[in-house]
Amino acid sequence: MAVIVFGINYYAAHELIGAITAALKQGIYTAIFGGIIMRLSGYFATGIKNRFTALAAAMIIPSVIAISLTFCVHSLKGTPEPVGSTIPTAIFVIPSTAIWGYMRRKHNLNLSEVNSF
Repeated sequence: MAVIVFGINYYAAHELIGAITAALKQGIYTAIFGGIIMRLSGYFATGIKNRFTALAAAMIIPSVIAISLTFCVHSLKGTPEPVGSTIPTAIFVIPSTAIWGYMRRKHNLNLSEVNSF
């Protein structure tokens, strides 16, 4: 995501320092928040007994949270096109949480330890 942010900012303003600053902020945000979102995806994938429900929750709930928060941050800070700024998050988070949830459920699930929802 940091590379995308750098590219968008650099080509829009042709300012290297501003583009690097935006990319660094995005990189830190993605590392911290992305870890939380993926942890949440794994939690749903392994914490629900029904396979379909678990995988759907592992993809949908964390994706909705990530997309909503990204849109809110861009709307509040005055980004000219908050929807356009949110699209890269949607493109990456939906398949990422789906794949991560599937992998967590496949490799780390012990049904005797699953909490029932």
